[in-house]
Amino acid sequence: MATTAPALDIGALKGLRILCVSETGWFDTATVFGDIRAAGGAQTDQYSIPWPPFGRLHADNAAGFSALLEAEAIDGSVRRLLFDTGWNPDWMDRRFAEEGVDRLLQERRIEALIVSHEHFDHFWGIGSTLKHCPDIPIYLPEGFHPAGLAFIRQQGHEGTVITVPTGQPLVLFPGLALASFPMSTLLQVQGENVLYARLQDQGLTMITGCGHGGVLNLLDYARRTFAGGEKIHAIYGGLHLSPLEDWDSQRDEIVNSLARYGIARIACNHCTGRTAVEKMLASGLPVLRGSARNGSQTDLFLGNGDVLQLGSENAAN
Repeated sequence: MATTAPALDIGALKGLRILCVSETGWFDTATVFGDIRAAGGAQTDQYSIPWPPFGRLHADNAAGFSALLEAEAIDGSVRRLLFDTGWNPDWMDRRFAEEGVDRLLQERRIEALIVSHEHFDHFWGIGSTLKHCPDIPIYLPEGFHPAGLAFIRQQGHEGTVITVPTGQPLVLFPGLALASFPMSTLLQVQGENVLYARLQDQGLTMITGCGHGGVLNLLDYARRTFAGGEKIHAIYGGLHLSPLEDWDSQRDEIVNSLARYGIARIACNHCTGRTAVEKMLASGLPVLRGSARNGSQTDLFLGNGDVLQLGSENAAN
């Protein structure tokens, strides 16, 4: 007779503050996908495309995704993680300076870099992190390519690289777990890390880079795996519903299904797609709008410099 593994108790946080450093993966979608088609299409190796920092192809279109997590423990102490490190080093240098992330890295007040997945707009800006803190520990999903590992070394990394095994979530500290999911997507990228935080008296928060594994699959994983997972309080990051702004009945079903989870807050980034956010708002889902500043192009996403505060408001202090 099959037995079910006991739910993993990851502990709890008092508060979690998520600062969106940059949700602007790129400024013009047509340009990005035109570059991909010109390079050979969706199955092209992304390292063969001369985008920054490997070349200057459409450098003015390159930006990136990155967020700073500030987790307040039950005892009031604060721990910080950088979630993704953007794309264009020029853009990331600017955004890190504007939000004080460069100073936090220099002072060793950010304890690790979590790379969600190997896509250029989440990972290629790693030099902007490493020049301030070359020995920062880095967590990668299972499936990273040798070219990606070599790039980390070439950018001057002197610290530990931890690959998160698929199906074996790591509790980074009480209240926060990191899970790696198998997936294969555009430009030969494989594997994605997703963070799950448990907030005292609120439930779980899921934090994604793009959510290539499917938002419903990732939420159901939380329900099956973590103690208290039946209560999903918030989602932050990419839901990957309509990044090319296409739509069909299957996507309508996903939006309808999201309504059945009882989520209190949904904060999206660029790969969710504007059409998807408009559909979610029309359906009454609790989507938090951004301020459309600091280079963000729309208030449909929680944008550059915007903050999602969960639980205690002391996490930034």
